Amino acid sequence: MRKIFLIAVLTLAGFNLLAQGTNENTILPILEKLQKNIPGQGKIVIKQDNSVTQLHSLRYLQNAKSPGMEGFRIRIFFEIGQFARKNSEDVMQAFMEKYPGVPVYQSYQNPYWKISVGDFRSRESALKFYYEILKDYPKAFIVPERVNFPSLE
Repeated sequence: MRKIFLIAVLTLAGFNLLAQGTNENTILPILEKLQKNIPGQGKIVIKQDNSVTQLHSLRYLQNAKSPGMEGFRIRIFFEIGQFARKNSEDVMQAFMEKYPGVPVYQSYQNPYWKISVGDFRSRESALKFYYEILKDYPKAFIVPERVNFPSLE
């Protein structure tokens, strides 16, 4: 009896998961934003096959699991030791005061404390900023990392 009940629950759960797939009425946020009617700017109407909408929705959901994109950051601090956390916070604070508006990221990967800065799409743009901060951070180096998307506004 317990086995039958368990099989019935698992079967119903499986059907429930299939039912949660994308349907033809799902509109992605970017498409919704594009089709929004803004007075004086015109209106965009997107007509596409339902299968295309479903593929876009699937891709959107996959990308939402790991936001950002492959890019580069500049590592300005990399230390191990008893006072590494405090030192990383001091470096982070000093950088934010000297370069306001540049994103700063503190991370810990056992046993290292790290400070990385910037969200650069290409190594060339990272190199440009790298040369600007080299005098203040002579041990800095460029690292490939997953970076945040640039602002749309």
